[in-house]
Formats: sequence, structure tokens, C-alpha cells
Amino acid sequence: MPTTKDYLLKKYQKNAIDEFLANELKNAEYGGVEVRRTPLGDRVILRVGRVGLAIGGRGRNIHRITDVLREKFNLDNPQVEVTEVDNPELDARIMAFRLASSLERGRHFRRSAHGIIRRILASGAKGVEIKVSGKVTSQRARVESFRAGFVAKAGDPAMTFVDVGKATALIRRGLIGVRINIMRGDAILPDDIAIAAEPTSTSMIVDTGSGVEPEIIEEISEEAIEELDEYPEIEEKIIAEIKKEEKIKSDEFGELDEVDKKAKPKTKAKAKDEDDKKAKPKTKAKAKDEDDKKAKPKTKAKVKDEDDKKDKAKTKDEGDKKAKDKKTKKKKEE
Repeated sequence: MPTTKDYLLKKYQKNAIDEFLANELKNAEYGGVEVRRTPLGDRVILRVGRVGLAIGGRGRNIHRITDVLREKFNLDNPQVEVTEVDNPELDARIMAFRLASSLERGRHFRRSAHGIIRRILASGAKGVEIKVSGKVTSQRARVESFRAGFVAKAGDPAMTFVDVGKATALIRRGLIGVRINIMRGDAILPDDIAIAAEPTSTSMIVDTGSGVEPEIIEEISEEAIEELDEYPEIEEKIIAEIKKEEKIKSDEFGELDEVDKKAKPKTKAKAKDEDDKKAKPKTKAKAKDEDDKKAKPKTKAKVKDEDDKKDKAKTKDEGDKKAKDKKTKKKKEE
């Protein structure tokens, strides 16, 4: 029982220190604290995004925090050390403080949340989830959620690879709660599959026929060529299989081409043109022209012209005949 009580007291003390430091170093983007027990005293390591604001002018903040830790939390000779966070965009607590600070300055919660999501994903995170709860736009409280990527919800991946950060923002309508869950980019999930190697276009499979799985050789090296020389039946077998596969492929494509040629349906436009050519009825105008040509009666002018031509030809013949008769008559008289 004393061991359990001591453990709970230490946990309570650490949570109280963490809450105090989060309130004191809010503007310095406080990321967490680590307390180590050493023979020389208690070593307190602070993780912040802005080291200058945490230390203060001439170390005033550090001296004040050291005094509070010694007097209020009963730490033995506390030594405060401030370290900078390498990548603040992947620290959920720092990003939660940034979002809360943005809401306190009056920015719209949706715009702020989407901006935080873009920054986190650009830093290499697998996914992020943001929840903003409270009276965000009206006097009625509600919860607004924003998600991007993949974030594990339960099980060992959620406990190991998901970083959770919480912060509060005090605005005119009341207190706004902010919670951010960030899935680390180096997270390895149980259903992830890693492919060690893939056969390339120059790869070959050598099967020695010994019942062991065939070995994949990435490049045809001199050793592989020597093995093929030692086992000529392997080389013949490989060549025969390659030819067989090529023949099957060519046969398949040839059959498909023939089937396409035979059973390829004619396009609608082509079929329509052929049908129009075969059984297209003659238009009324065209039929009328043909009938007019066949049985069109001759006009009066045309008939008159033909009669005039006949009469002229007849009179000409008669005149020629009379001239001939005169000539013959003169000759006889002479």
C-alpha cells in the first residue's frame, strides 16, 4: 500500500507541475516537462517552442519558476533546463496552444483549424484530427471536428503513435476547448506490407528441379551464365517456356483480331448510308423529270419549226428538179 500511495503522489505532483508550467509558459509554446531525480537534486527539463520567451530577460522567468518549484511543489534543489522542440508542427500540445491563441485573437475557428491541419501535414504527419468545442459562433455550444489523413482510434497504434494535445481559449462568449490528435509519420501499422524486392524486366527465375523454391536473380551475372552452362537442360527449358508464352500471347491476340473483324458491328451512320443507297425511293421531282422526258408532248412552236424545215426541203428539191429538167431540155434542143 505505501508503494501505491507513493506512486500516486508522484503522479499527482507531476501533473500539478505540468499544469502550472503550461499556464506560465503559454506564450512560449509549452510542449511538456520531464522531472528526473538525481543525487544532486531534481532536474526539470522544459520543452518549449520559443526558448527566448521561456527564459525571459536575464533569466527572470527561470528564476521565478525555480523558486515556485522549490517552495510550492517541494522539489529538492530544482535545476531547470530549457530545450527547444525540433519540429513544433508535430507536437500536438504546441499546435493546440497555437490554435487556442488564434481563437483568442478573434480569427474564425474554421480558417484557423484548416491552417493548422495544412501545417501539420506539410511537416510529415500521417493524419490529424482537431475538435473545437464550446460556443464557437453562437450562444449554443457544439462540437466541430476537422480531419485529414489517417488517425488510429484504438489499440496499440493509438497509444504508441498518436500524440494528443489539449488547450483552452477564453473568448467573449465563454471558454472554448481545443483537442488535437496527430498521427506520427513514422508510425508502423499492423496491416502495413513491406515488399523486400520485386522482379524486374531483366530478372530471371532459375529452377534447379530440387524441390526448393526458385531463386530470383536480379541481373544475369557471369555466375548465372556458368550455372546455365553446367545445366543445359535448364536453359532449354527456360527458352521453351518463353517461346510457349509468346506463342500463346500471339495466338490470343490473333484470334481476338479475327473475331473483331468478323463480328464488328457496323456503325449506325455507315449502315444507314448503305440502306439509303439500296432502297432509297426516288424523289418526286426526279420522277417527274423522267416522266416529262419520256412522255412530254411537243410544243406548238417545235411542231411549226419541224413543218417549216420539211417545206423548205421540199421546195428546194422541187427547184433542183426543175433546173435539171431545163438543162436536159436545152441539151436536147441543141
